[in-house]
Amino acid sequence: MKKVLVGVDGSMASIHAAKKGLELARLMQGELTLMHVQPPTVVPGDMPIAPVVDLRDAELAHGAGILDDALKVLGEKGVKTLNVVGAPAELLADTALDEGFELVVVGNKGRGAVSRVLLGSVADRLVHLCKRPVLVVR
Repeated sequence: MKKVLVGVDGSMASIHAAKKGLELARLMQGELTLMHVQPPTVVPGDMPIAPVVDLRDAELAHGAGILDDALKVLGEKGVKTLNVVGAPAELLADTALDEGFELVVVGNKGRGAVSRVLLGSVADRLVHLCKRPVLVVR
């Protein structure tokens, strides 16, 4: 069975990627999984544990909202979701390899070269890291 993994972050670029991923999954008669990876918030090392746990819960709740919105836009039953906290490109690449996905689809926000250098780009990093084919949707 063909498996397609789509990284979503709530941007219009990721919604376009989700639509393209759904289209490809249908063509391959495969399954689609949407994955949101929330970059962790950096907190001081001396912060008490309770606020850190609350922060993680808030990050996961934010990701769940993004996934719910993407599912509503797709309007498709049977789409799986993954919601995690960590480094986006690394976790998408690891999940694709570990879970046997044949294709990873992500959006590209169209930033310029200087912006990518300063802010980074999940799509750029994923293309270099991922051991599975990556489709970058513009």
